[in-house]
Amino acid sequence: MNSFKSLIVAIASCFLLCLTSCELDQEIPNEDTSEQQAVPKHIIQKLESAGFHTNEGLYKYNEGYIVENDIYVTEERLDELSKEKTETFGDAKQYRTNNLVSGTRTIRVFIDPSFPPYVKSALDEALRRYNALNLRLTFRRTSSASSNDIRIVPVYIANGFFGSTWFPSNGRPFRTIELNTFHYNNSKRLGNAASVIAHEIGHTIGFRHTDYANTNFSGCPNGGNEGQAGVGAILIPGTPSGPVANSWMLACTGLNTNRPFIASDRTALRRLYARTPPPPTINPVPFYGFYRGGPKANHFYKTDRGTPAGYIYEGVQCKIYSQSVPGTIPLYRFYNSSAVNHFYKTDRSTPAGYRYEGIAGYVYRSGASGRIPLYRFYNSSVVDHLYKTNRSTPAGYTYEGIACYVPR
Repeated sequence: MNSFKSLIVAIASCFLLCLTSCELDQEIPNEDTSEQQAVPKHIIQKLESAGFHTNEGLYKYNEGYIVENDIYVTEERLDELSKEKTETFGDAKQYRTNNLVSGTRTIRVFIDPSFPPYVKSALDEALRRYNALNLRLTFRRTSSASSNDIRIVPVYIANGFFGSTWFPSNGRPFRTIELNTFHYNNSKRLGNAASVIAHEIGHTIGFRHTDYANTNFSGCPNGGNEGQAGVGAILIPGTPSGPVANSWMLACTGLNTNRPFIASDRTALRRLYARTPPPPTINPVPFYGFYRGGPKANHFYKTDRGTPAGYIYEGVQCKIYSQSVPGTIPLYRFYNSSAVNHFYKTDRSTPAGYRYEGIAGYVYRSGASGRIPLYRFYNSSVVDHLYKTNRSTPAGYTYEGIACYVPR
């Protein structure tokens, strides 16, 4: 790879399996420098179609190509990316890829046991930073090498990148993060290791570099615009209007730099992965009964305790919901002014001679545990409907069936 006489380290992993960091204080020899100028034109066209810049830092490497000095892409992945067309955005704000992790889930992270204890402690700190935000993604370290969602594994590249990974797909985080044991051996840079691990996890769940449009911002040697790269660069609403110093997703960092989440990082994470708050608990309320006597007797029910003029209070007939909750349906109220009769039913159609007066509350259509029937009775002599949870038929009334089901 090219020599960058700098102490700045690119936190790799942003793109295409290896946004390799450029932390180079000495030259890394390229084993086959003759291949640097041997990139076929059709490969250059594919790279440019995918959104990469090819005017510098482009050469053949292993089974693929290094582009922009530190992005490794295989030909297979390049064929996939060059076919994708993504929308171009400006150079401001936090950015994410086209794909994110779906659902509310626990992401189990395994770290290879060969890493020194301080790197494992750094992983715990990185996971703590995420979990402190109460996101819908919960991160947990696991000791299972076979049952996990993200595996942190060692690689060794002298003077090479800090870490590398890729982006989510099919609603799941990318499976592997590589950490370079050239840096993470016994150096015990806990803050740097925690920040790099958190950064790599950020990529696995869909974050681009904060300064992807100009990585010179974070001091990357020969930095520039990383492009759309076939994965998208979608701005995240509510984040600052430009790259911000000390963001955990800046492209480059120093050997001793610690970057816990700053305010705009927390905004970006919560905007993408805020936990959906549980629906508020809605408790049933009393359904009060009132009665008016005389030749035009009438039973009247409502959730307001105030006694209407001309009526007497008869107590709580049952409980209903004052607003809709899962599984409930409206209980409609109708009124016949000629007969002075209130009528309640779950069918919205207005009976002849009645007018619609709105929703009295919410009830259940069918019975289940914790529900009881609300029975309806009718007195034809005084044209009065009566509702109660006791099945016994009052004198002068006939039983008309179950009007609905209410909470016990």
